[in-house]
Amino acid sequence: MVAPAKLCPLCGVRYDAAATFCQKDGARLTAEGEEDPFLGKMLLDQFRIEEAIGAGGMGTVYRARQTSLNRDVAIKILHSELTRNPDAVRRFRREAKVATQLEHPNLVRVFLFGELPKTDDIPDGGLYLAMEYLDGRSMVDLMREEGPLPVPRALHLILQTSGAIGAAHAQGIVHRDVKPENIIVLKKHGDPDYVKVLDFGIARLLWGEHTALTQSGVIFGTARYISPEGASGEPTDARSDVYSLGVLAYQLLTGVTPFEASTPVAMLMKHIHEEAPDLRRMGLGSQVPSEIADVIMRCLAKNPDMRWDDASQLAAALTVAAQQANVMLPSARRTWSMAPAEASSSFGTPITGLPKRKKRSGPSPIALAAAFILGATAVTGGAILLKEALTGDSAEVDPVDALMAEAERALADGRFDAPADSNVESITHRILDENPHHAAALALRREAVAQLRTRAEDARAAGDFDRAHDELLRLLHFLPADREARDLLATVERERSAQREPAGVHTEPEAVQRGQMASFVGIVPMGSRGGEARFEIRSGRRLLRRIPAVHVRGTRRWVASYQFGSAGDYTLRFVHEPAEGEPQQWDIDLEVGRPTVAGRTRTTRTTAPTPSPTPMRTPTPPPPVEPAGSDGIDWTVPPLGGTMTPEPDPEPEEAAPPPWTGSGSVI
Repeated sequence: MVAPAKLCPLCGVRYDAAATFCQKDGARLTAEGEEDPFLGKMLLDQFRIEEAIGAGGMGTVYRARQTSLNRDVAIKILHSELTRNPDAVRRFRREAKVATQLEHPNLVRVFLFGELPKTDDIPDGGLYLAMEYLDGRSMVDLMREEGPLPVPRALHLILQTSGAIGAAHAQGIVHRDVKPENIIVLKKHGDPDYVKVLDFGIARLLWGEHTALTQSGVIFGTARYISPEGASGEPTDARSDVYSLGVLAYQLLTGVTPFEASTPVAMLMKHIHEEAPDLRRMGLGSQVPSEIADVIMRCLAKNPDMRWDDASQLAAALTVAAQQANVMLPSARRTWSMAPAEASSSFGTPITGLPKRKKRSGPSPIALAAAFILGATAVTGGAILLKEALTGDSAEVDPVDALMAEAERALADGRFDAPADSNVESITHRILDENPHHAAALALRREAVAQLRTRAEDARAAGDFDRAHDELLRLLHFLPADREARDLLATVERERSAQREPAGVHTEPEAVQRGQMASFVGIVPMGSRGGEARFEIRSGRRLLRRIPAVHVRGTRRWVASYQFGSAGDYTLRFVHEPAEGEPQQWDIDLEVGRPTVAGRTRTTRTTAPTPSPTPMRTPTPPPPVEPAGSDGIDWTVPPLGGTMTPEPDPEPEEAAPPPWTGSGSVI
């Protein structure tokens, strides 16, 4: 028997050579001895990939070090096999768009998303999503290690999860894959059970962008937690997430899920046709008060109209039920808090939040004693202290005000995203982590974005594309989905790449043939601006044709096009006469072949007073040129028209054999 040829890099299970993904955890399978192309690589000049930490049907998640901010981040990269699948790419882009639209303390933060450039090491490039790195454990591991949880603790977890999902519902977004694997529990702000909800990879917008991926007949979600309508392939909405939350709460409290089956199909059938058993008769469900059990069982109704309308309404109902059952919910042991002491639920019943710090209404015994003693030696000073003690006017520093003042100082100093924990981005995030709608913090972030946008535009106008690039990356730390900034970043990256091109001349395509249109591209040195330029076609010492060149605005490129009427050996010269300084010229040897004969390799010659000759690199695709009509130039027609006078063709040469392409298959 032939040994399996592939294995899962996460769980180690081996598979046949024809398999692509692990059936257990969705990771992309690797061949024996194959190395992950991303490990150890530096992406986007700031993310160093250090290890793979998870995988799913869409991509692999890595822990990376963001060297620009000296912090760990998680980067999700779409499986290379899926980059050629338009539906998969569309779904991945939707995940990024959805994730950057949401802001809630219990939702994972997304910093950047986009497309990786293709390199020799990573020829396929790839789509990426850079997000907050969470050093915790999944809810699956929590339940496996600790079993059914006490009612207060289980409610604490489900209320945070419902609040996060409810924030998505408020924006018309359905998660569609609520399950323990997509919930991370970590220690944060002194709370050992702080929840972070992640992976909106199959979420959809309720209002718009309806594609085949979201139409009926396509089943999403995990069989154990999927709603009846989701299991049957019918349209889903926020109430479908409520059903999944009900299954999750059922499991946290009892230790079992409402339905068990040996196959996924059988599980789907139970969700569709069978009523969920009473929570109080399953596992350790007898510990659950009836008020709370009733709320959860309503989530599991087959008819969506019988459930809570969305996750926020579910959270409010659970809070009221806990109050009625006298269940004390654990409060997060935070180092500081901005949560209001009370908020009103949709049922009109006060919802208890974190305890409010009480202000003294009168003097403490210690204050009175201190005032009396000091008064014996200094009447005036003692009287002042006694007055302050009696009036209770001792100042208390509001932690929010202190943070806002610190953030304002950081903005004034230009500390947008560095150093760590002492910049506008991190300080305001600490505030918004507790209160996502804090107006002053949001306004300060908008001001930071406006300043960064201005700095980027000024740097670009000055030709400093590296600085413009860095300023735009800082801007995207605040607003990852800012379309204007992302478009400008792509433009700056193109301009920066063009700026680094060596001066010289080349043709596009490189192999010029008789009767075909060829583009001439001349690149002037850095700092050479304005003036005029031309291309000259020569045969030996004889000038055959002079063609005016047109400057591509915003670049160092000058271009023209021409159609050769005769095959033969020529010299192509690019002459640039700048507004200031001496003219410069570059020559290349050019062979124009018959349509069936490929051009030979050319060499570059540079003549004085040009810089020292530089071998021409493989030509890059031409930059986008403004269409005909915008500047009066039609790039498909030679500027001077006509062709060269036909000359006798040289003796035919034996054509080189075509390159061997091989016949093997690619996995």
